[in-house]
Amino acid sequence: MEWKIFTVSLLFMVFGWSSWIDVNGLWVELSLLVQRLPEGWNLPTYITVIIQTANIGPLLYTISVFLLKKSQGDTRTQSNRLETAVIFIIVVIGALSTLFLSFFWSTTSYIGEMSQIFQSTTYYIGGVEHSTVLLSLVFLLSLVDCTSSVTFLPFLAHFKPAYMTAFYVGEGMSGLLPTAIAFIQGSGEYTCVLVNNTGNGTNNSNLQPKYDDLLFTVQDFFLTLFIMLIMSLVAFAVLRYSQFCKDERVDRPQYPQIVGYHKTGDSSKPHNDTVDSDDSFTPIVSHLDQNSLSFPKFYALLSIMTFICALSNGFLPSIQIYSLLPYGQIYYSVGLKLAALSNPLCCFLGFFIMSKSFVVIGVLTSIVTASAAYIIVVASFSPVPPLQGQVAAVAMVLVWMLFAGTVAYLRLLISNLVKQSDRGHSGLLWLGIFTQIGSLVGAILALLLTTVFQLFNSAPQC
Repeated sequence: MEWKIFTVSLLFMVFGWSSWIDVNGLWVELSLLVQRLPEGWNLPTYITVIIQTANIGPLLYTISVFLLKKSQGDTRTQSNRLETAVIFIIVVIGALSTLFLSFFWSTTSYIGEMSQIFQSTTYYIGGVEHSTVLLSLVFLLSLVDCTSSVTFLPFLAHFKPAYMTAFYVGEGMSGLLPTAIAFIQGSGEYTCVLVNNTGNGTNNSNLQPKYDDLLFTVQDFFLTLFIMLIMSLVAFAVLRYSQFCKDERVDRPQYPQIVGYHKTGDSSKPHNDTVDSDDSFTPIVSHLDQNSLSFPKFYALLSIMTFICALSNGFLPSIQIYSLLPYGQIYYSVGLKLAALSNPLCCFLGFFIMSKSFVVIGVLTSIVTASAAYIIVVASFSPVPPLQGQVAAVAMVLVWMLFAGTVAYLRLLISNLVKQSDRGHSGLLWLGIFTQIGSLVGAILALLLTTVFQLFNSAPQC
């Protein structure tokens, strides 16, 4: 019997990593992409905004479930079919988008060329070159991953609660695995060499980057993610349809009141795992002492969550490159990966240390604020940071690790505190709403400051 539990747990781990592995993989690969794509240092800003707009996916799915319940009454069969169909669709779309990324990530075009479809003459909107294929596929990947947050957990509720841990381990691997693969791939360092350009009777010389060899290419990286998503698709099919896994299912879905975590770009977001997909089912609520949470304390937690999500999900990811790349390609690459790695590792800390103290939350918020302020100040001096040298570069990497890890743990504390309070489900719902509001505001602010007002300056590669 134990081997069966182990096998089903392994299937849930493989299924769970499909939740955010493609977006997380794209994020840790940014250190290579920004040097080769026309958006340059503004590429993280575009990706951050696209990820936030993709939250329309779970909204549309939630509306679909609501309309189905209202029109069909007892919707157990219909809900199961919709849930299964949507999971298949989003994992397939994620896999295909990753496959297309592997071949077309470097394809660019001028925005104005699109007008040729409608007019006989070419009309250039500023003549700006963009990575149109990559940005379009990023939206699809983000749409898929955001929607997975409201579809995977209801499916998990059809199985014994013992498999919850296996699923969350797999979800955590969606951040760990791409980071490990990116470390193996290399940092993409380059040296500037003098190149002679002869043509039209002229002889010009200029510096151009010569990239060091990677262990494997960007194309191979995305192909690896594609294979892992196909593995997740197979794992889901086995869990859903095989007779082997049927004995591990429950007669009626059980919806544990638990707070889980998923990554968006370079950060984890808390989300409410208490799913009420059918009014005829009685949710199983954890037998935890519910603590009274006054309005001022609850609003303080909402404000803190909004603030840290505006920083971690919206604003700081967009200017991360301005704070790290001036120190060198190696520090930008390592900083991206270690910040992404510290996030899930600090979430695991919640299994051992959990505090309900507002003093602890206040101290952690101060650490987040101080580290964010340091990052913003250094980024504002880009491309010449106020402190230079190897010590300053290492310090910046450590500050990013401190910021990402503290934010992840702080979210865990706040979500757990609200979950165990008398506000329960409704409190977590409002927490999720303000998480998205903060993330969107931070992304829009970053877009305005980096691309419209251009308050952060990039530097040429050579």
